[in-house]
Amino acid sequence: MRVLILYGGEGGRIGAMTKVISSIIRSRGHEVDEARVESSRRIISLFIYDVVYVGSQVVGMWGGKFSSTLASYLRDCSGLERKKAVVFVTPKLFGTGKAIKKIMNLLEEKGGIVVDFASLRKPSEAEDLAKKISHLE
Repeated sequence: MRVLILYGGEGGRIGAMTKVISSIIRSRGHEVDEARVESSRRIISLFIYDVVYVGSQVVGMWGGKFSSTLASYLRDCSGLERKKAVVFVTPKLFGTGKAIKKIMNLLEEKGGIVVDFASLRKPSEAEDLAKKISHLE
């Protein structure tokens, strides 16, 4: 299975969680690509992927928001129709659930099917989310 982990945000925690998820999925024999949207200028087609993980840090004073660059990227990308998606965020004190819902709504507007989501505070939680890949096959 081919998996894309698409993430946005400037904090080091979101990158660290992405690496943990990527490592676990690879160890289970799947092909994984990682794309940080702030460092990628061109919009990639998602048609070639079976599952797309989408992650962001929760941003804003009270939370409830996520990377605006990631939001823009998702609005412009193609190939999410009928694609399984997993949402993850690195939380703030407030607004974490609201940020997850906003990402999920955006993915569903593009035709994606959100099959799981999580707020990741520690690497062990990222490992648990990644291990669920066997349920997505």
